[in-house]
Amino acid sequence: MSPVSTRPDFPIAELLPSLLDSLEAHPRLVLEAPPGAGKTTQVPLALLSAPWRGDGRILMLEPRRVAARAAAGFMARQLGEAPGDTVGYRIRF
Repeated sequence: MSPVSTRPDFPIAELLPSLLDSLEAHPRLVLEAPPGAGKTTQVPLALLSAPWRGDGRILMLEPRRVAARAAAGFMARQLGEAPGDTVGYRIRF
């Protein structure tokens, strides 16, 4: 899979390399940042190209349906795809 470029205008963009290095060394990470930093939409896209990830899935939990749809749609557009290709979502009911 080719590396996915994240948008540099998100505050979290400069931290993504160290975040990926940290996850490579330790499988758990707590990420805290203000709303709009890119936690939901930029971190998962950066994880797609991590060599240690293998072919496993990235599972995100989003408690609000509208937010889940919006995040999946935004990430899919960044990849030039439709929701359901690389990035999808599943909601109850």
